Amino acid sequence: MYKVFLVDDEIVIREGIRNSFPWEGNGGSEFSLVGEAPDGEIALQMMQDVKPDILITDIRMPFMDGMQLCEAVSHTMPWVQIVILSGYDDFSYAQQAISLGVKEYLLKPVSAQELLEVLERIAGRIREERRLQADILRIKRQFASSSAFLREKLLSEALGGVKGTENISQLLERARALNLSLLANRYLVILACPGGGEEGRTLAQSALYRLADGSGEAVHACEVSGGFALIVMGDTDEDLEERAYGCAQAALYEVERATGKSARMCIGEAVTNIAELPRSLHAAQMVRRAMDVSPDSEKRRIMGVRDMGPLPAERIINLDVLPLSERLQYANRDDVEKILSEYIASMGSAAIHSVMMVNFLYVEILMAASRIIKESGGEPREVVDERMWEQNLFGDSPEPEEIIPLAREVLEKAIAFRDEQSSTRYNAVINKARAYLAREYQNSGVTLNDVSSHVCMSNSHFCTIFSQEMGVTFTEYLTNLRMNKAKELLRTTQMRSSDVAYAVGYNDPHYFSYLFKKHTGVTPRDYRKEAQG
Repeated sequence: MYKVFLVDDEIVIREGIRNSFPWEGNGGSEFSLVGEAPDGEIALQMMQDVKPDILITDIRMPFMDGMQLCEAVSHTMPWVQIVILSGYDDFSYAQQAISLGVKEYLLKPVSAQELLEVLERIAGRIREERRLQADILRIKRQFASSSAFLREKLLSEALGGVKGTENISQLLERARALNLSLLANRYLVILACPGGGEEGRTLAQSALYRLADGSGEAVHACEVSGGFALIVMGDTDEDLEERAYGCAQAALYEVERATGKSARMCIGEAVTNIAELPRSLHAAQMVRRAMDVSPDSEKRRIMGVRDMGPLPAERIINLDVLPLSERLQYANRDDVEKILSEYIASMGSAAIHSVMMVNFLYVEILMAASRIIKESGGEPREVVDERMWEQNLFGDSPEPEEIIPLAREVLEKAIAFRDEQSSTRYNAVINKARAYLAREYQNSGVTLNDVSSHVCMSNSHFCTIFSQEMGVTFTEYLTNLRMNKAKELLRTTQMRSSDVAYAVGYNDPHYFSYLFKKHTGVTPRDYRKEAQG
């Protein structure tokens, strides 16, 4: 099934295409109309949510016209095939459209047969593209230029760590010689972990490299241990977060579509210098580890460092002096005993027999547990039993075997609490968003941008969190909310269907009827007859 999104400011055109074409469930075609919008600005936000395969767009529209929409889509969703829909006097836009990768151009008015022929051509291209992805990559690798090889090598070198001003300058100079832009105010690494074994890795590589190539030098990709690294660059923290989550969503969609297998996107922390890229990569690897042990790993296929809590300030530091709380921050329960044993051993054999040192160790353990619990939103004394907070628990001659069981119990309780909370970390955000939508669903102009601003998140970050926590996309949730409210009005009032449409946020009663039938299987009139019958 191929998902189609329609954009046109003329309601008559949208209605004609919507009602005359044999969409899925209305004629048995392999195309499904997943959304429509009256201008490019609204469309772009909705498309980020529903991720269509094909975009049909008019050129002349208010706010954001068709050309601007095509340009934005080609950067953020490069897999989308675009069909330009316009009048005879807009042929001057054809050359610009071609430069943006548009391969189909339809003149108004459009018949259902003309549109079907265009969509079937596009579907054929999509099928062929999927079939040939692996072969294309093999050919590219066989005939890859030395420049491409050097670019990959240089990116791997940057991720491995470059120290010293002179070495960094040399790296950037080599990058410029390869037409590789690595200058930015902010950097971030996404670790892409595809499924499907070696074949899946090959297909994923093709998808990810195409995504990077279409980013306009904002994203670079290379192979790393455990998957692929996407180096995302931005000007500000806000810009970088929006770009990173948008890139992660696009990468997840592309990889899963190419491989047919579940994948994961692990977003590292933002850094301000290219020399700090290893830190961002290491943070992404820590995110992956957290996802591996997460009880809801199938639901959470995109996760960032901010979704886990703050990272330790230091990474590369000797075991002997690394604070215990930092070593335990992202550990799982199976790691506790090993970390404790190593930490005790680092104190020395003489120190472990000192009452003072044993009590010091236990206080350190309580502090580490307290930090884990607090950063997960809990109260330490409510999670860890009161008796465990008592000091001087050990006798005059404490032995390691007396310490480890109690210490392990304290830390396992803290880590178990953290793991339980990880799946609900964004409950407050989701509840705030749902409360906002419950108030504003009647407003036909409410958008993803409105809600993400209300909860103080970027569009892409909120979109990712919302869909993973709720199990449906933002657009699906809002549609379901409106449809349920419409059903309530149809059951309990005698309002006309058009008035019901306006009451639940739709300015076009015909579009409301189309969505209602798609949602329930019956028209609003038939639903009322059955409900009130």
